[in-house]
Amino acid sequence: MKLGGILGCFAACLFLGLTEAQSGCSNVVVRRDIASLSPQEWGRVANVLQRMKQDGWFEYYANIHNREFSNIHGNDNFFPWHRRFLRDFEEVGQRYDRDFAVPYWDELRDSHNPASSVVLSSRFIGGNGFGSCVKDGVQGSWTMGFPNNHCLARSFDRGSQMQPWYGPEYIFSVMQRYNDMHNFREHIEYSLHGSVHLGMGGDMSTFWSTNDFAFWLHHANLDRLWDQWQSWGHGNTMDGRDRNGTALSLGSSLPHYGEPISTAMYVGSGRMCFQYAGGGTNKHILRTMSRVTQPLLSTAGEADAGLHALPEALRRKWFPLLASNVPAGSAPMNGTRSIQSVSRVSGKPLPYPGPLTDMWVAMHGFDRAIVSRIMAESRQFVDELNMAKYLSPY
Repeated sequence: MKLGGILGCFAACLFLGLTEAQSGCSNVVVRRDIASLSPQEWGRVANVLQRMKQDGWFEYYANIHNREFSNIHGNDNFFPWHRRFLRDFEEVGQRYDRDFAVPYWDELRDSHNPASSVVLSSRFIGGNGFGSCVKDGVQGSWTMGFPNNHCLARSFDRGSQMQPWYGPEYIFSVMQRYNDMHNFREHIEYSLHGSVHLGMGGDMSTFWSTNDFAFWLHHANLDRLWDQWQSWGHGNTMDGRDRNGTALSLGSSLPHYGEPISTAMYVGSGRMCFQYAGGGTNKHILRTMSRVTQPLLSTAGEADAGLHALPEALRRKWFPLLASNVPAGSAPMNGTRSIQSVSRVSGKPLPYPGPLTDMWVAMHGFDRAIVSRIMAESRQFVDELNMAKYLSPY
């Protein structure tokens, strides 16, 4: 086939993929913060999970994740593939309840002391198994069928506690500093993604981490952050490489699904018939901390004011979207909303987040030098904000 024919075929295929992705949805569900669900709402979610478990779906998804592991981690398929995977799980759940939506866990809110999160209480997904079985919550005393029959296990990485996770300020910084998928993906996958899996331990630290519903909550949150980053002008941003070093684009095929990446790019369109509560794909939305984590708007306002009060050099280095000549206490993006200056002595210094372990790096085939560079950068971030007397309200 001549070059012109090849290019014409590629363009046509890409156009068809984009057209499919941009078509409408008949039922757009809303993914909400799990902690905001009423007992009745959570009860509906729990009922779906129990029925999916009975019908073997947890084993099905654990098998897929295990088989595709090296294709979907440590390379730039990470975000679009997990979005497609989440939607697959959600669509199966909708066979049991038409309005089923995977909630997200706003882990940034809980990053200073993850083990104390209400999400890990008996009301939701249950707590620590101390290296053995989870006894309470929606999956309490579950026997999982992949890779063999075993109880669902959790083992917090500090015994009864967990090391701090990467906090909202650092993730907010990453979202501002990188405009390409490759660097954005690396800085999320090698930070928040890994720290949550390692902190929880047990099944969450294996190739079959999907056994734990914490996996789905966690990846819904990562997808929410990607959706927010997309809404800041990165809606079509897809670059980087797959595990074999082949360049990725919107027309590249998703592992396992064989569909163009374009079909997983647009939240609220095509097959991605969901949206996130409190976020959105409005390109004009303000870049404030309330877009990243949402415990209380007043808390986000305090964090915004604290970041605006940082020295200009630090804002330019870590928060380039906040670096301007606009006085501290004002929103620098479009001037439509003011962030009130806050003078406070409350709050906490930023903690160092827990590092990725050598086992985790080897398991994923990560480049240790890149991981070490990102971990060193995150510690430098903590040091410099603490030296500037920033106090986190989270």
